Amino acid sequence: MAATPMDGPGERDRAMTSGDVAGFVRDFNASNQAHEDLWTRVHQAGDQVRRGVAERDAAQLHARQARDFYLAVQAEHPHRRAPLLRQALLAAGTVALDAVACWFAAQALDEDQAQTLLWTVLFLAVLACGEVALDYFSERSHRAWRLLAGGLLVFVTGLGVLRFLYLATVGDAGTVTALVGAGLFTAATLGFLAIGYRALRAAERFPAWQARRRSRQAEREAAAASRRVARLLRERDRLVDAYLSRIRIGLLGKCSADQLPELEAALRQHLTGQDLT
Repeated sequence: MAATPMDGPGERDRAMTSGDVAGFVRDFNASNQAHEDLWTRVHQAGDQVRRGVAERDAAQLHARQARDFYLAVQAEHPHRRAPLLRQALLAAGTVALDAVACWFAAQALDEDQAQTLLWTVLFLAVLACGEVALDYFSERSHRAWRLLAGGLLVFVTGLGVLRFLYLATVGDAGTVTALVGAGLFTAATLGFLAIGYRALRAAERFPAWQARRRSRQAEREAAAASRRVARLLRERDRLVDAYLSRIRIGLLGKCSADQLPELEAALRQHLTGQDLT
């Protein structure tokens, strides 16, 4: 098909996309089976890109919805933003640090080693449950919170008395030294209890933790879908470039040098289809 002069850009574009391009492709594919196979692979790659784009868009929409849901849940407790797992581990660590002090208190009960260990675990369990209960009632019942805080204070004081009795009977340093040691252990126990409580107070609620995990998972899926689309686009463009590099030889004999770039652009649009990315 010989190149003919065109009256204007609009008419030239219509001629090349509706007539020349389709004719050039048909002639080129008919000249060799390998050309037709390459053309088929180009369009198969284009179909994969379109499917990948649709999946990416759906994943991105799901990620935005999951993020919005998380922000809505988090907005109910704006002061609770610390990761739940990290804060729970921090609170558990504060309880574990009281193990030595609780062991000294359990020793004062004058039991065997197994029973002493059992009492130590029981004391630690009371402290752990106290931290959780303080956090639970802090936003539900101030009266219950005050009663619980008073009970824990009495309990920690009782542990201090037991530690004093143990240190006073075991060591030879005297009553004053035992009193100072018991006071230091009691202060440490109260300090760790307060730190654990504050850690739980800053922790996000369980529904917010679930929503944040779903949001992050959706974001990872959206990112993976975007990477897949980018890979499919590279593969499709590689096949398109290979097809154009072969058909360009035949185009040189059918159009002028000035028309070649425009015709190649029309061919590329034909091979890639509508750009949805």
